[in-house]
Amino acid sequence: MNNIYLIYGNEDYLINKNLTDILNEIDSNDNISRYNLDTDSIESALIDASTVSMFDDKKVLILDNANFLTGSDSLESDTNLLRYLEHPFKDVYLIFIVRNEKLDERKKVTKALKKISKVIVCNKIENYDLNNYVYEYITSHGYKIDRKNIDIILKRSLYNLSIITNELEKLFIYKGNDKNITKEDLDKVISSNINDNIFDLTNMIVNKEKSRLIETYNNLIKMGEDPFKLMVTLSNQYRLILEVKLMVKNGYRDDEIISKLKEHPYRIKLAKNSFVSIEEAERKLEELSDLNYNSIIGKVDSNFGFEMFLLNL
Repeated sequence: MNNIYLIYGNEDYLINKNLTDILNEIDSNDNISRYNLDTDSIESALIDASTVSMFDDKKVLILDNANFLTGSDSLESDTNLLRYLEHPFKDVYLIFIVRNEKLDERKKVTKALKKISKVIVCNKIENYDLNNYVYEYITSHGYKIDRKNIDIILKRSLYNLSIITNELEKLFIYKGNDKNITKEDLDKVISSNINDNIFDLTNMIVNKEKSRLIETYNNLIKMGEDPFKLMVTLSNQYRLILEVKLMVKNGYRDDEIISKLKEHPYRIKLAKNSFVSIEEAERKLEELSDLNYNSIIGKVDSNFGFEMFLLNL
């Protein structure tokens, strides 16, 4: 197995978690470069990958939005990438990220990359599978919970995997050595009011209601919410808006959109009626992706960075 990873899927939380885990495992002394292949050329990344530094024993290149591995995009020429994949540098780690639920398995470059890389699939867990996922997550940490209480967790966490895992971590800390999670514990730790405020904040952002935006955000921070969680939640909302509006543009009916995206009809309606255009959704997703990454590596304070994002809406 070479030092090459391929992460793909439509669940940002899982993508970010796996990326963080990989970076922690590599421990590259911050010798990390990130390329957004929507705007940066693969050739520049390959030149970087082929340049060895005398001062660092490891180099990490994160190649985000590698959409040439899907059916929606392609490389002008994949010759150089295929040549590199045949003889990759042993001290260079390449992490390809595709924010799409599927790859184009017919492409030669996709086949070559999958053959030599560690592939990590990060697709969204559908609402009907979340109950099992959360139950297994809780029991794997040594805790017990009644199945009916898991539904409470899901509802209060807006069926959002990022929020769910953050709330569970707080719950584990609260319970300590007591391994039996009860309804009373959920009432004390997982506040429905906080997540209602998250829902309100997200709607204010996408509908450009700026009057109470910063106030609502600051209240959430005072209540102990994590800016990183808010970034992921907002990214998911922008991605849903983008998917819905592209489908509307391509002539899909509402019932077809609901069936294909497997989202609640109310969420589909909100996304369809938002004031965010397709172009703006794409731009905001890129901004949030950059902010998320810079927060992970410590280049930007997550709280300050997210507040600046809000002020520049």
